[in-house]
Amino acid sequence: MDYLNEIAKKEGTPVLIIDHEKIRENYREFKENLPRVQAYYAVKANSNLEIVKTLHNLGASFDVASFPEFMLVHENIKDLDPKAQQDFIWDKIIYANTIKPIETLKALDKYKPLVTFDNIEELKKIKDHAPNTGLCLRIRVPNTGSMVELSSKFGADPGEAVDLIEEAFKMDLTVEGVSFHVGSQCTNFENYMHALQLTANIIKEAESRIGKKINIINIGGGFPVKYNNRVKSFKTLARKLNTEIDRLFPPDIEILAEPGRFMVANSCVLVAKIIGKAFRDGKPCYYINDGVYHTFSGQLFDHCEYPVKAFKEGEKKISAVFGPTCDALDTITLSAELPELQLHDLVYAENIGAYSIASSTYFNGFPPAKIVHVNK
Repeated sequence: MDYLNEIAKKEGTPVLIIDHEKIRENYREFKENLPRVQAYYAVKANSNLEIVKTLHNLGASFDVASFPEFMLVHENIKDLDPKAQQDFIWDKIIYANTIKPIETLKALDKYKPLVTFDNIEELKKIKDHAPNTGLCLRIRVPNTGSMVELSSKFGADPGEAVDLIEEAFKMDLTVEGVSFHVGSQCTNFENYMHALQLTANIIKEAESRIGKKINIINIGGGFPVKYNNRVKSFKTLARKLNTEIDRLFPPDIEILAEPGRFMVANSCVLVAKIIGKAFRDGKPCYYINDGVYHTFSGQLFDHCEYPVKAFKEGEKKISAVFGPTCDALDTITLSAELPELQLHDLVYAENIGAYSIASSTYFNGFPPAKIVHVNK
């Protein structure tokens, strides 16, 4: 941990340290365990440009959910590869937000990316404003046991899936694939098994009824990060996925996935400083210069916890830790285990790379943490 102290002393705090070797290790683990699956990094997890560059250099593709994210990736690819064509094709990017403003569809059309949809109204918009895009139907699947469920907002009912695919072809649009998402940080691996079987049934019926081949399956994200010892290993999930994919689908079908958290969660460490101290409700209370409006925002938006730890040794006491703003919502934890700390002492939080800095605000005028890259 000495290097964290050194960076904090040199750069000031709060500082988010991104370890690119960790990202490379995560990508290699993903590919080694799911060799048939092309990884489309979910940019929303952490849209830092240097992360995008690292993953592109490894061979990753990208999942984007807004036009600014699309252009971030598009311009980066062009900069890294002068031979890259202006037109994006689906082997580099998928626009995986099923609902898109008309202005976005108009802007996307010339790039001809793969886009998702899950309802007839979205199909009509795509027909009118982005007819050159390839389509991927997102279906609704179980999200039981996932930290963040997504099926209440996205996904067509499986019972109407084939009708939607047929309607798209009647509009002279091309449905390339079927996609699903079992929910973020999925610890119930049966969600994937159920979703794969649903997908196989839909593809079989669609190809039989419509006479068109489905070329792509997008198994989404949700791949679990070991925030604690209760989370099952990714290797266990990968074995199950490989078995079911080989059982249900022919070898020539393309398999996509959208790992976000898996690629970046453990790549980042936040270092912050004690800026205030009190004794309240029978326990020590520490105020630090980062909080839930900034890097700890994942505690609100991602339902995740990032234990606050001290560099200093000593007998630990149950303590409260608050962020720097004037809002009582800016409470990081009421049960940190910390030694006696003083003003200017440093604390840190690990595994804080996903859905954290991406949601930082300037509330109260406090800026987001500075970012420092190591092992680039």
